[in-house]
Amino acid sequence: MILVTTADKGSKMMATNNNGNCYLCSETLGKTAMKNHLLKKHGASDAGQKCYLLKVEGSYEDYWLYLDVPVTASFSTLDTFLRKIWLECCGHMSSFFNPDNMMYRSEIGKSRKWETLAVGEKIGYQYDYGSTTTMLVTVAGETIRTAQKSVVRLLARNVPPVFQCTVCGKSASLVCTAYPFDSDNQFLCDSCFDENEDEYMLPITNSPRTGICAYDGGLDVFEFKPLHGGS
Repeated sequence: MILVTTADKGSKMMATNNNGNCYLCSETLGKTAMKNHLLKKHGASDAGQKCYLLKVEGSYEDYWLYLDVPVTASFSTLDTFLRKIWLECCGHMSSFFNPDNMMYRSEIGKSRKWETLAVGEKIGYQYDYGSTTTMLVTVAGETIRTAQKSVVRLLARNVPPVFQCTVCGKSASLVCTAYPFDSDNQFLCDSCFDENEDEYMLPITNSPRTGICAYDGGLDVFEFKPLHGGS
């Protein structure tokens, strides 16, 4: 399979925005407003775990997450979570790094604890050293939460971007990886899909790794399901 980059995805979206869904109360808000919402409405409990609110952004600003994680947890917990929700395809290597010098990335060990960072600090993360997917992690604030089953908890996620079929203009469901340098042949709907090119097709996913390597979103079980009555 020929690899495809996603450098010109934005030109094929039917609609782009920074809106996302709160997984705790179903509010739909912009990325910045969501941070304030999570800190003010969901960021304090009478007792519980001291956590950091993390903002994770893909290379394309339409993909973003807000998560909370105990400050005593290690970076490896985020690595595991990102693989499930956004990245895992072929068991590629990954690393955290200092984002201040992108030319010479200074790797940060995954055993490092979140409490070694302060609010406002940023770290980089990359998955796959060949067809690399890179993202930025920001410590957006401090929160207190009740005990959770999962170390990393998903709080909010971007609304899935919508891509336009390059043949008929309808909403696309597939990305063609056979034309990595020809943006006119990247996105297709089910009706315009040619079964003879099945080996070159991947599903469009709510992930910055859409269309890269063999990523099909198979481990992503974090689809937004609106709550009734909030929490």
